[in-house]
Amino acid sequence: MTRFANIGASSIFLFLAFLLTLSRLAPTGYSSPVLFVLVSILLVLIVIFALKGKSGLSPALFAVVVFFSIIFVWSLATRSLFDPGYDGYSYHLSAIWDIGSGWNPFLSPHNNIWVDSYPNGYWTLQSYVVALTGILMSGQALSSGLTAAVALLAYGFFLGVLTKQERQFPHIQALLFAGITVANPVVFGQLMTHYVDGPLYLFGTALVLFLVMDATSPNRLARWSAICCIILMVNTKTAALYYTPLIVFGGFVFDIVRQNADETIFRRVFYWIGKKGFLFGFAFILGVIFVGYKPYVTNVVDHGELLYPSVDRIMDGNSPSNVIPLPVPLKFVYGIFSRTEDSSYPIDAPVELKIPGAFSLSEFKLLQFDTRRGGFGPFFSLALVASILAYLGSRQAARNKSLYSWRREGDAMAAFAAILFVSSMFFPESWWARYIPFIWLSAVMFAATPIFLTGKGILSLFARVMSIIALLSFIGCVLAGTIGSARQMFHGYKQSVAVDNLKDYPVIELSYYWDSVIKGDSQSNSQSDAAEIYTQLFESRGIRTEIVENYVKSRCEDDGYLFGGIIWCSPKKSAQKASE
Repeated sequence: MTRFANIGASSIFLFLAFLLTLSRLAPTGYSSPVLFVLVSILLVLIVIFALKGKSGLSPALFAVVVFFSIIFVWSLATRSLFDPGYDGYSYHLSAIWDIGSGWNPFLSPHNNIWVDSYPNGYWTLQSYVVALTGILMSGQALSSGLTAAVALLAYGFFLGVLTKQERQFPHIQALLFAGITVANPVVFGQLMTHYVDGPLYLFGTALVLFLVMDATSPNRLARWSAICCIILMVNTKTAALYYTPLIVFGGFVFDIVRQNADETIFRRVFYWIGKKGFLFGFAFILGVIFVGYKPYVTNVVDHGELLYPSVDRIMDGNSPSNVIPLPVPLKFVYGIFSRTEDSSYPIDAPVELKIPGAFSLSEFKLLQFDTRRGGFGPFFSLALVASILAYLGSRQAARNKSLYSWRREGDAMAAFAAILFVSSMFFPESWWARYIPFIWLSAVMFAATPIFLTGKGILSLFARVMSIIALLSFIGCVLAGTIGSARQMFHGYKQSVAVDNLKDYPVIELSYYWDSVIKGDSQSNSQSDAAEIYTQLFESRGIRTEIVENYVKSRCEDDGYLFGGIIWCSPKKSAQKASE
């Protein structure tokens, strides 16, 4: 089962990387979707055959078919629902649809400043989903297939570890750890949206697992899959420029720590750099300069900045009042040890700290796509503390070699988890949960370290109790994330029903009710395409629309709000005649 899981999951990431890279060679930004998909699948099968032989073809092909099936079923099941997020309407959908219509990001700028300056790799992959399903909002379904692929990979990894350690009920424990790994509230909260923080976490988690698998049992397929994850990560979100090298460094530290300490450290370091480091570094450069030519190279050429618009302009007005003056590590503390609260209003409300483990029932319904304050759920601070204590208890027990046996992989995993922890702590906006999704994986890895300890005693019992407390706390956070996602889905359903009821009006006027701090530049005049996006969505439902500059309530027979900063208005007959 472990072999099937590893080959199947690897096939998905190989496929996505091949599809994205081949798309860059198209004469337009997007063309011949069926042909490109088939060629990518063929390339996957060739690689699997070369690395795993004929026996690897069946799990690879089966995994790709299931991956497509999950995406297709999710697309059909959610086709009538609206995206409950804001940014999806502002620029994500605009990018997806325009790439699908033939816009080549490499050849011309986009009128939307976000589309023009943010990575477009994940949007390109979502464009294929829209083209193959024919459903306008189906791009978000790619996250469901990606979640399943990472869950399969994590299950195979933990099953292999648990089996090697001769643990009881390895399949059940592997399912538990795999489920918690992918059930990060950042992922769950964005399954119904076109946001990319969840996909970034999933690509990064897959990269972590492939690096660990390659270190524990040298595996060329895992290594090539890690290369694919690097390319996919840097073309999903600009934050990947920060996280990807650090995750690769974590893989390096894991590999060094787990090896025999009797060997010279310099020999191990230079061996890793020569065998893996140059390869991963080349993949990063390839992903940024060639596959990610737009926006990384074009941002520098057109604006003199790698990250454009600047982070300071983007974050202006987005931070809680009591977090702004704090140093970055202290912002992290406020983010982790805070109450789970509403992320949208008021945006600058102060963050409230709480004791780990304390909670209120209201915290179970507030997680959403833009998760910010206490954004990993009401019990995450307890999960993190208990996870670290689980490792420290295991490590202390391992000092008594007469009572306990300890595998070096436990220290290696803890070292990798520590790097993810520190990376999250020093991310500039470390209080904002969806910006530091890998702290969740860090805690899961710490919680898993007692697996590598055998023997009975007080310290062993302490480590396992801490691990169980951490796992139960994770489950509480997952429950909160699930409830929050369900509420979002319900809001999307209500929005869909409300829009369907507008069919009886002769025309619906659309206008913006908010403005961003980001203004246009010489290339891009739009900061939001929400009105244009709704025009297409309404037209697909047989509703005629008109975009107006100013909203005047007295002119409306009926009106309401739409996700993404839009007001709809059904003009009174007198107002409609006057405008005509």
